Amino acid sequence: MTDTTHPLRRKLARGATLAGIWSVIPHAQVAGALATAGFDFVILDCEHGAWDFAALEGGIAACEGAGAAAIVRSPGPDAFFIQRALDLGADGIVVPQVPDAHAAARAVAMAHYAPAGTRGYNPFTRGGRYGLPPQPKLAPGYPFTGVLVESPAAAAQLDDIVRIPDLDHVYLGIFDYSVALGIPGQVDDPRVHAFIERAAGIARAAGKSVGTTAMNAQQIERLAKWGVNVLLYGADTWLITHGAKAGLDLYGRGRR
Repeated sequence: MTDTTHPLRRKLARGATLAGIWSVIPHAQVAGALATAGFDFVILDCEHGAWDFAALEGGIAACEGAGAAAIVRSPGPDAFFIQRALDLGADGIVVPQVPDAHAAARAVAMAHYAPAGTRGYNPFTRGGRYGLPPQPKLAPGYPFTGVLVESPAAAAQLDDIVRIPDLDHVYLGIFDYSVALGIPGQVDDPRVHAFIERAAGIARAAGKSVGTTAMNAQQIERLAKWGVNVLLYGADTWLITHGAKAGLDLYGRGRR
């Protein structure tokens, strides 16, 4: 049984739609600024971002201090990395490069203690408050655990993936999915829409949250209609470049 005191599970149980953002820039002040803005969670991206363990500790602390859950995207289904991130105090893990249901089950197990999983236990880490109670992040089932479904092969096994007991979340990697279809970046293609709608229905019916990227009002409205209840507002790098370009456009200096 998972621990329902997790802040993201508590919000989802109330029927809330969660808002998050990817953090690619490996700096605590960037993560803290995003968290301070009011996002429910920040995903510290260790697959495409440059976060190392030293930076990750600062980023997790910055999210905590501003009231956002710190979720870490591991570089892949790597048990060593996942354990280190959780020992640093991450509130959850999302795992990419998951090709099928068997791999998804192994990835989820890496985030949880026996008998449900394979994660090693050490109460003297930052995540364990250095051995002093209370230690909520060491509670059985605490980490909010998700996998990325980002290929037609994984999508075909989604019915089995959502049966994994300790899986909380399915993130739909629509950019990778578009690449697999031979239409890189065309995330509003009808085939990508069909993938999202089908996957969201399967995940929500199984009691899992489901998320993907939502960058404008039209996408948000469409995703809400399909049952997507976790929305990602792009990445910090996108936010900076687009915000800077909007400022330059005011001066008539935007690049054409």
